[in-house]
Amino acid sequence: MMPHRPTFALRTAGGACAGEQWLCDGEEPIACLTRATVDQPEQNLRYFNQNLKPLELRQMKLAPKGRPLVAGVQLFWNLRTLVTSELVDLWVEGHESEQLVLTLLSREPGGVATSRRVLTLDYDEGLGSYVYDFACHLEIHSPEVFDNPREFGSGPNLALQYSDPWYCDAPGPTVEFPGMWRKRYSHLLAEQGDGTVWQMPLNHLATGIPSPQSFKEGGLLVLAYDEGNNPAFEFVGPTGGRTALSVCNWGYDLHLLARYTRDELYHPLCERFRVRLCPDEMARQLRAAAAPVPQVEYAGCTELPLYERQSSFARGQRLDEPTQGPTDPWPWLPQGEGARWCRDLGRSDQYSLMIAKESAGPSEWIMDREGDGAWTQKWTPGIGFRVSVHIKTKKVGGRGSCLALRWDVHNEYNPERYPYVCSQKLLGTHDWTRVQVEIPGPPPPAVNALCLILRQDGPGTTWFDDLEVEVL
Repeated sequence: MMPHRPTFALRTAGGACAGEQWLCDGEEPIACLTRATVDQPEQNLRYFNQNLKPLELRQMKLAPKGRPLVAGVQLFWNLRTLVTSELVDLWVEGHESEQLVLTLLSREPGGVATSRRVLTLDYDEGLGSYVYDFACHLEIHSPEVFDNPREFGSGPNLALQYSDPWYCDAPGPTVEFPGMWRKRYSHLLAEQGDGTVWQMPLNHLATGIPSPQSFKEGGLLVLAYDEGNNPAFEFVGPTGGRTALSVCNWGYDLHLLARYTRDELYHPLCERFRVRLCPDEMARQLRAAAAPVPQVEYAGCTELPLYERQSSFARGQRLDEPTQGPTDPWPWLPQGEGARWCRDLGRSDQYSLMIAKESAGPSEWIMDREGDGAWTQKWTPGIGFRVSVHIKTKKVGGRGSCLALRWDVHNEYNPERYPYVCSQKLLGTHDWTRVQVEIPGPPPPAVNALCLILRQDGPGTTWFDDLEVEVL
């Protein structure tokens, strides 16, 4: 087979007017350079309404004729509450050559800092991979904005985020639906600064385990395992030792934060990383060498029932293991006293969700991620939901037990501003009784999820079983 000889260029697509800009290898688009308005729910979930037109490289291919593996790499600095969001200029060197250099200059609108991001694009024949090398320069014009007791507190370092990349095909779809994408990956793996290998199984609560606080020089952070398609972030030079990682439970996106002393803020800063393929054998070796996953708990539980649109609550998820099957579901979360996953009594099998307590007041099981901001199918403007569940009660007092729905907004200052829409409330003792709630569309502005609630307000015991969720 002839070796691949790339010809890189930054091309502008035509149409009704000048359109998207793409990094191309010959005639093949391999990554999209964007600074477009990002709508909801992505804007609110990913940018917190602080950066309406983020500068990014999106849909990045890592091999000729391959599929996109990295959905986005941010090309700006997130300086706590400030962002270098305002594009100043862009330069291209090496057009129609085997190495393309793209320099993007941006600034924080208030004048606090200027970012110069240099992308060098090459092809590594040995890896069979494009190599995107990012040099993330930052000059802080007013270090005092950060060098003060409010920002530093009592610690010796300040952490600034130089990128927040996210992946294609991860997370997997949270529910099954026609036309859903294929779930491909199960673990994040990292070469830490102390020489050990860290692993995180892909489920939405395992992100709470301790994450790497440094990487070895040249260390890799790898998403695994899909043969021939394992994307890696490589930390170059001293960047590895300065970088701490946190992983978002919402989208498994990577918050890459570099730590600086007070004195370092008064000098030019630069972090450097590469995005490329990890060879299959290397990914397997990292997985084999990884330290055991520490115990993961939520409200004292190491396993939780999973949300499905038709469910007898029989399917669970160990929080220290990756999700199984074609989906990557959210779990039901217990809130308050007496909520537990019952495995010895149910309506159609031995499983149900249960609340049993002697005290007054509410306890709930909640699932607040039914929506296109949480990897379901795309919402249409008029979407609504009809939800039913069967309820069995024993000596329930207070205000009784019910099913409730409410609209939900993620990452807003006050997301809980929409009312509970409740079913009939069961008091006393009842055999299995079907209750239903319908919440019609259109959803309120900025809403991107529906919250489902199984509630008991008062003493007694309630079992919930055989949930059905219908999208209207």
